[in-house]
Amino acid sequence: MPVVIGAKPENSFAEPIGLLEDCHRRIERFLSVLAQLSGQVSLTADQRASLETALRYFREAAPKHTADEEETLFPRFRGCGRWTGAR
Repeated sequence: MPVVIGAKPENSFAEPIGLLEDCHRRIERFLSVLAQLSGQVSLTADQRASLETALRYFREAAPKHTADEEETLFPRFRGCGRWTGAR
């Protein structure tokens, strides 16, 4: 099943950790597409569409994901004193 940018997440904002997990699963699937197609000399139309979607994710959505973690998630973890992630 192709991964769709902007698809309805499995979790809601009531489950923020679940949303984060959903996003990380999508990242893993996009990375898998890139790994699978990296050695291909020619691509089918479906493979090309999957590749373009994965590349668009890393160009457009991934920077927003990273910024969201850096600006909102990690400071909250640090603030509650339960996370010692190195930065």
